[in-house]
Amino acid sequence: MLPFILLSSSLIFLFAYRLYGKFLSNRCGLDDSRETPAKSQEDGVDYSPTRASVLFGHHFSSIAGAGPIVGPILAATYFGWGPTWIWILVGAIFVGGVHDFGSAFMSLRNQGRSIADVMKGLVGERAGKLFLIFVLFALVYVIIVFLDLTANTFTKQPAVATASGWFILVAVVFGLLLRSGRFSLSQLAWIFFPLTFLGLGIGHYFPMISLSKDTWIGITLAYCFCAAVLPVGILLQPRDFLSAGFLYAILALGAVGMLTAGESLQLPAFIAWESEKLGMLVPFLFITVACGACSGFHSIVASGTTSKQIRQESDTRRVTYGSMLLEGVLAVFALACVAVLTVGERESGGTPVAIFATGASKFFAALGIPAKIGVEFAMLAISTFLLTTLDTCTRLTRFLIEELFSWRNQASRYLGTVGALLLPALLVFQSFPGPDGQLMPVWKAIWPLFGATNQLLAAFALLTFVVFLKVRGTAFGFALWPAILMIIMPMIALVWMAFTNGLNSLIGGTSVAMIILGCYLTLVSWKAVRSDH
Repeated sequence: MLPFILLSSSLIFLFAYRLYGKFLSNRCGLDDSRETPAKSQEDGVDYSPTRASVLFGHHFSSIAGAGPIVGPILAATYFGWGPTWIWILVGAIFVGGVHDFGSAFMSLRNQGRSIADVMKGLVGERAGKLFLIFVLFALVYVIIVFLDLTANTFTKQPAVATASGWFILVAVVFGLLLRSGRFSLSQLAWIFFPLTFLGLGIGHYFPMISLSKDTWIGITLAYCFCAAVLPVGILLQPRDFLSAGFLYAILALGAVGMLTAGESLQLPAFIAWESEKLGMLVPFLFITVACGACSGFHSIVASGTTSKQIRQESDTRRVTYGSMLLEGVLAVFALACVAVLTVGERESGGTPVAIFATGASKFFAALGIPAKIGVEFAMLAISTFLLTTLDTCTRLTRFLIEELFSWRNQASRYLGTVGALLLPALLVFQSFPGPDGQLMPVWKAIWPLFGATNQLLAAFALLTFVVFLKVRGTAFGFALWPAILMIIMPMIALVWMAFTNGLNSLIGGTSVAMIILGCYLTLVSWKAVRSDH
């Protein structure tokens, strides 16, 4: 059954790319004769025309990482692998793929501006600024989360710190050699992919010296600043191109191992309509799977770093829609990793990432890879994406600050990055009393809201795409129903959280604020759709 699930999913995604991807390209009118922002505004720092294969690695690494692993594992554990699998397939093809493609396409046709700035031009100044501020706070929150997680990981797993440092060094050398023009991409790939994987062994045998969590936070903040101001061709592009190799390797080894392992499903196809920990299957299945089917964060990446590097419009389909479908394959593989474990193995695994690594190691074992090494490989590979998410978010936050204040010059490149990191640097050290009165990191206090907020962001991006298509005179039904779905699900979840946590609580009060913002932006967007102008 497991090989059937993965192979059939891969074939479905392949046909979707060929057929529905072609439909999206034709319906939106991708035109290679139009100059993209990467060419018209090329500056060698943020705007840089990039070959599709390299840009695919950046985009895929930025939107993937742990997201499509954690969500499907949690959803399958609480609701069963059946509904989770169906939503991954349907969501990635018809919702998430459309969302990512549309976000990048709108940015391409608007000088590489962010999704929030595009909304400002389409729906109105007030709505656009509210959306932009909402996205800014969402990114600041993500930076705080990953600052804390990265520092914790490096403190507790010094091997990961060494591997990450090696990885950065290899990526910079790779980027510099590629920019020199003396070597082709394929020549360098044959050398630097093995060097990248060598970092896992170096981390294992030469772990970093023990440092405090606060020290790691300071080091990571300094890294984020440097990475966000460097030209994309020196670190961001080469690092993400190489880091995507980790996920490719996990998928390839896991798929082959799954075909030969003979493992059976240990998880029921359907568990219950309601989970004590999450709530009802509708809407929380859609909220929990998140990146495996659709994620609002993707719209920020697609209209942020990615759109500024697309060298011709036809690459949009491959880079954005193709990345979302490959992320769907990764989500299905994560689903198989949890489904193959017994209840005891799932409970002993603890975190979703550990569960994924344990399940993946079973498939790797069929290829002769010892279980311990298989677990370490999966854990280290995923952990290296912490820094990828961090510095990409820092650069994206700087873009939004520049747009908010209409401020883009040499000074904004550095001062905007300082501004992007200032609030996270202050809040990451703060604690907040949780529901039980115990102090916890500030991000954990509002973590339950993150899933719904992320999906609400996706709804706003899809609504903007609908308005964009309407203004261009393009039939928009294919984007409208995903937008409606993504509005309904997070709004139901926010209402549920507001009432269950109490309106006077931090989560309850924030939920109400999100509901009001969601209603307002939905109404003004719908008004723009109904308008004759």
